[in-house]
Formats: sequence, C-alpha cells, structure tokens
Amino acid sequence: MPRFDLRQDKDTFKPLAPFQVLAVMCCPHDRIRRESMMAHIQAGTGVVGPRRQPLSGKEFRSEVRLSALKGVIGGGLLLSRLQLHLNDYRFSLDRAMLLVRSLLPKWERQYGGAWPRDASLRQWPHSRRKMLQAYDGFRPVAHLWAALAYGGQYERQDIWPGSLQTLPVFLSYSEAILELAFQVPTPRREQRFALTPTEVWRFVIPQKLVESRTLQALPLSEDQLKILNNDHKSHK
Repeated sequence: MPRFDLRQDKDTFKPLAPFQVLAVMCCPHDRIRRESMMAHIQAGTGVVGPRRQPLSGKEFRSEVRLSALKGVIGGGLLLSRLQLHLNDYRFSLDRAMLLVRSLLPKWERQYGGAWPRDASLRQWPHSRRKMLQAYDGFRPVAHLWAALAYGGQYERQDIWPGSLQTLPVFLSYSEAILELAFQVPTPRREQRFALTPTEVWRFVIPQKLVESRTLQALPLSEDQLKILNNDHKSHK
C-alpha cells in the first residue's frame, strides 16, 4: 500500500488530514469510495474541488460509523493477538475473539456518540466467520483500528484520528503497534494475521509532529484477565 502524505508543508498537516486518515481506515481497498467520502468535505471547505460524487457530511459520518463495526473487529483481533503474545498467553483465535467481544461495549460508549444513531442499530460482527471476514477486509489498516481500540480500552481520548491535535498521538500508537506486529513470530496456523510492510497503509507527517513511541508490552486490563482466567477454568 502507498504512503499517504498528510503534510501541508514541512511543519504542518493538511487541514483535512484527519478526514483523509478516516477515509483510508474505512476504504483501504477502494480509492473511488475514499474520494467520494472526501468530496463533500473538500467542496464544503473549498480546499480542493470534488472529484467524485460527494457524500454529505452526515453520510461521511455514517460511512465511518458503519466501517467501524468491522474495522474495530479487525483491529481488535490484531491487538488481542499482540497482547496475548506479549503477556505470555498462548494465542488462539477463540481466546482473541473473547477479548474483542468484551472490548466492544466500552468502545461503543467511548466513541459511539460521535456518529449518527441510525448506524448504531447495526450489529457488530460476532460470529467467528464474520469476525474473520472483518479482519481480512480491513487487514491493511488493522494497526490503525487497533490503535483506536487500544485508546477505547484504556479511555485515552488523545488516541483518536478525528482531529489535528490528536492525530500525531494516534499515528504514533498505530506505528508502534505495527512494528510489534512485524516482530511477533507467526506460526503457520496464524498466517492470516501476519502483516507485511508492503501491504499496510502508512502516513507521512511533518517531522516536528512525529512522536516516537515504543510499546514493549500491551498490558491486559483487569476485565481481560478475568475473561482469560474464566476461559482457563472452563477448559480444565
């Protein structure tokens, strides 16, 4: 995947950088859909003329919210895989799915109000098949959704792609998660979770706004530890 340049100049973001990041997160494989998402925003601000049939501002938010139903599943599975590995738990898909399902209510409370109510009527993918489909569909941006899921898990309002102020922090966490994903060993049975540098979306930002972040561990929350403990007891 290409690197998306978010720089207005060497020191500042493009004014619409948060919208561009959200469009990539929603449509990692569909350039026309990304351009359609951006068209109304660009036309409304006068920054760039629309290139495709525009969505309204409400439709942009709905697109983000509906994409989030699958995107956060994909990111959550990646995040859970890393958390299990770094905290010395054996990875299993069923175990990771338990952790992701437990994360969704908190994530919904944290960010659900940012988008239209009609989208909240849709259901999160809960079945094994649909969760795997969500990961496959959002695989090139799984690290971005994983950063958002991490922010929701720990109630970090600053790990958020939707503003110029929080975008550097959000991207620093997504990059740190991505670097961990590159380093974690991937047994053959887990190959579908492996990420490679050539397939993922990354962003170029002004050097002065780059925040270097090293995540040597991704701690499990108390709720997650309880889930893992109960899962362990049920398999004895």
